[in-house]
Amino acid sequence: MKKLLVIALGLATFSLAFQSDVKAQAASGDQIRFGIKAGANLSKFGEFKFLDEYYNSKHKVGFQAGIYAEIPLGASFAFLPEATFTQKGGKVEETVLGTTGKIEATVNYIDVPFMIGFRATPELTIFAGPQVSFLVSQKTTFHVNGEEQDDDTSTDNLNKSLAGGAAGIGYRIGDNLNINARYMMDFQNASKEDIGQDRAKNSGFALSLGYSF
Repeated sequence: MKKLLVIALGLATFSLAFQSDVKAQAASGDQIRFGIKAGANLSKFGEFKFLDEYYNSKHKVGFQAGIYAEIPLGASFAFLPEATFTQKGGKVEETVLGTTGKIEATVNYIDVPFMIGFRATPELTIFAGPQVSFLVSQKTTFHVNGEEQDDDTSTDNLNKSLAGGAAGIGYRIGDNLNINARYMMDFQNASKEDIGQDRAKNSGFALSLGYSF
């Protein structure tokens, strides 16, 4: 139900953006702009459960790239929708009775945030909003004492879509370039409920460089 509410909120925000005050937009001289972005993110998947014990995951570096739009809402606000390919995941490494085991996962999603931005200055924008993530693929690798043992690419145990949110800041460099930093998190478990990973939630930070047309 939470996922449906977040998706509904995003769609409602999208609709309101296109019904915003057109006169205010024209008076301000702002125009709708589109752009491309790419960068890196640092993510983890919460806690991993093994033999009734929970282990905290460590951050893992990933890649992201996508497209975005800047739709003025009049005054200092804008609607900022995106569609971004994002590598998430994390790693868990523990030593038990002299044996070191490591699990490293890379999970790829298409993130679709519906954010509202507030332009604090002509260059600086603060933004936040809901986000829906759609699963693309995953690869989990298992190591024992530093040696790779096996890997798994099945997505059967993962939810195919997740509701979450994002918040951050953007800084415009000249007319076309911008830098964007944000924190992202999912409100739902990445894993399906029937496999016992009830604390596996994606979260992390992202830094990207964008170019607006």
